[in-house]
Amino acid sequence: MVYEKIPIVDSARRCGLVLDSRTLRRREVEASCPFCGDHGKGKYHLSLNTATDQFRCNLCGVHGNSVTLFAQLNGVNNKQAFRELSKGANVYPFPKQPTPQKTEQERQPISLEERHAAYTAMLEHLTLLDKHHENLLERGLSEERIIRNQYRSMPETEQGRRLLASLLRSCGFDLLGVPGFRTYYGDWTLAGPNGLIIPVRNKEGLIQGVKIRLDDADAPERKYRWLSSRDMTNGTRSYSWVHVTGDITSKRAYLTEGPLKGDVASFLAHDALFVCTGGVNSLNGLTDTLRSLNVTEVVEAMDMDQNTKPEVRKAILAMRKKVQAVKRWKYAKYTWDPAYKGVDDYLLSRVAAM
Repeated sequence: MVYEKIPIVDSARRCGLVLDSRTLRRREVEASCPFCGDHGKGKYHLSLNTATDQFRCNLCGVHGNSVTLFAQLNGVNNKQAFRELSKGANVYPFPKQPTPQKTEQERQPISLEERHAAYTAMLEHLTLLDKHHENLLERGLSEERIIRNQYRSMPETEQGRRLLASLLRSCGFDLLGVPGFRTYYGDWTLAGPNGLIIPVRNKEGLIQGVKIRLDDADAPERKYRWLSSRDMTNGTRSYSWVHVTGDITSKRAYLTEGPLKGDVASFLAHDALFVCTGGVNSLNGLTDTLRSLNVTEVVEAMDMDQNTKPEVRKAILAMRKKVQAVKRWKYAKYTWDPAYKGVDDYLLSRVAAM
């Protein structure tokens, strides 16, 4: 059946969705997703394409058009939805954040060894897009290091994500309990936004989880996201695991934020040991990781925006206090020209100047 044009934004408003006002003049308007339940302040995962009048959630993968959106959210069939939308009424319900459907007990990830095996197999079936490869080279990584770190790109189509899940299941992986995988209309698929896949490893090199550098992020604080299928059908939450990269026999460990930043900085500093938190407020497991490495010196190498952002400085001070409470470690702070935000940026500038 061919429908006359029903604007996707109009349909979303008729459904009471919360729209990101900053995107209303763009081709892609962002809204809170009523299907996956991952929302809140600053979270707009549902992408509304005003050119095609299609929608897609960059997190849970649900997609459709103006009519199917209205039909699914109002419990009617497509024909009824079209009739209602065609009335042209401009009276919209007051927008409100959807309430996520919580299960009685949140599913926990399977064991580290099982996650590592599943994620390793996943990476073997994926490729690295040229745009991501070029970005890694621009950051200062070598071809050899890019290959060794196993960076990959998220599948950009739902068909590709379902095929990936099917391949993994055919290899004997259950996927239940693997953060990022979920079922959608009975089929296993991979959730999450498009972007660069960054494996997050422990000191033995086992993949604990996966972080994604988003292709589309209009704010620096939203550039990275854990691969998670929390609050989705048969999905599993992720944790903010601590990433370890570099020479694990070193007695000096540098602390920074983010696995990709740590990978780059370690490489540019001749495999210096970097211990990387998931964020300035994500400190779980940090001291345990440092203890397991048997280091004697901890050097803080957090971003220089702590000088201009009080909330960042407050979080770093909390981290510093927690680490300094362990008296066996000598604690120091690494500073550099604040024109370079991160330690990776600064180290790259030094290499370029040689």
